[in-house]
Parts: sequence; C-alpha cells; structure tokens
Amino acid sequence: MADVSDSRVSLNETVYRRLRGDIIACRLVPGQRLTEKQLAADMGFSTAPLRDALTRLDHEGLIRTLPRKGYQVAPLTPKSIDDLFVVWGIVGPELIRLGLRQASEAQVDAAREAFDELDVLAQEQGEPPSALLDIDVVNRTFAILAEATGNTYLINFFQRLMGDMSRIRALLLTSGRTSAATRPAGHWVRGILDEPDVDKAAEHARRYIEDVHQHVLQAVIRWPSVMSSEVSVLPQR
Repeated sequence: MADVSDSRVSLNETVYRRLRGDIIACRLVPGQRLTEKQLAADMGFSTAPLRDALTRLDHEGLIRTLPRKGYQVAPLTPKSIDDLFVVWGIVGPELIRLGLRQASEAQVDAAREAFDELDVLAQEQGEPPSALLDIDVVNRTFAILAEATGNTYLINFFQRLMGDMSRIRALLLTSGRTSAATRPAGHWVRGILDEPDVDKAAEHARRYIEDVHQHVLQAVIRWPSVMSSEVSVLPQR
C-alpha cells in the first residue's frame, strides 16, 4: 500500500513540475485557456494528477480556475508587470542582504557550483548556455538565499514572485523584444556571492533590478495594442 501511495505522490509531483515548467517558460502562454481533457491528451497523463497540479498552480497564482470553463494561464498585463517589479525591487535586495548574512558556507558554495556548471556547459557547447537555463540557475541562487534566511513568509513570498518574474523574462526572450532586459543575469548574481559587504551587495541588486525594470517596461509598451490588453506571444511551432 505504501508503494502505491509513494508512486502516486511521485506522479503528482512529476506532472506538477512539468506543467509549471511549461508555464514558466511560456510554452503555455499568459492568458491561454486550458482544459483537463486537452492537457491529458497533450501531456499523456491522466486527469487526476493534472487536477492536483492545476490546483497547486492556482494557489501559486500561475493558473486561474474558471468555474465550468476550465482553466487559464494567469495573464500578464503592463500594470501587473510594473507592479511586480516594484515589489521585487523592495523584496529582492533585502532577501539578498538577509540571505548572505545568514547563509552557511555550504549554501554559498552550492550557489557558486550552479554557475560553475554553466561555465562547463558553455565550454562543452562552444557558446553561452540558453537564457532559459540562465534563468533557472539564477532562480536556484535566490532560492538558496531565501532558504538561508529561515523566514517562512519570505521564502513563500519569494516563490510566488519568481514564477511571474521568470515568465516575464521568458516571454521577452521568446518575442525577441529586448536584449538589455534579457541578457544573462549570472554576471551580477554570481558577483553578489563574492561580495563581503552585504549592504553593498543589496544596493548593487537594487540598482540592477531597477535597470531591468525600466528596460522591460520600454519593451512592453512597444508591443502593438498592449497597453490595454494582456501581454502574450503566439507559441512557437
């Protein structure tokens, strides 16, 4: 009986991670309508684990449940993007300040190793890793720093923010709208890990986040008819 239960938990987690990854990478684009039947056909999973994953993603704010109509990938609008960056500009530097102050040597080493793996991959491929992989490593670094704070509220808040922050960056990468806002972030995130003064690290993060905020807004407002609508791009075929 325990084996059956463990298998079900593992399947639920697999489906959740797959679906969440598709949303974060904007393979399922903001505003896209979804149904359990359609997802089951596309992903090859039964409806039970899909329903569990969709419920979790609804709680995270990445999915909207539409009564009797299925689901919708949470839309992004110019206002929601602006609001998100305002909040991240407040939370991000403080997360870095607290995280670096309280992180163990092992935690900082784990974050550095993720960037080292990117370097190895770049050497093997003869070119920089994909920007989406860069996003993943940067998110892992922030997750380590969030965990280091030991503050459950901050950890949960960070996880909620990062889902949409990653979607915005992936959306811009998919559309090719801006280079400044989507350039690899590893160079500054790696740098803060080696900054002995946590206040300087936090201030550096604040300036970088504000710079990206402005570049993203400039890119978004150039989108045709975007100022009064949802921000999205067509899925690549």
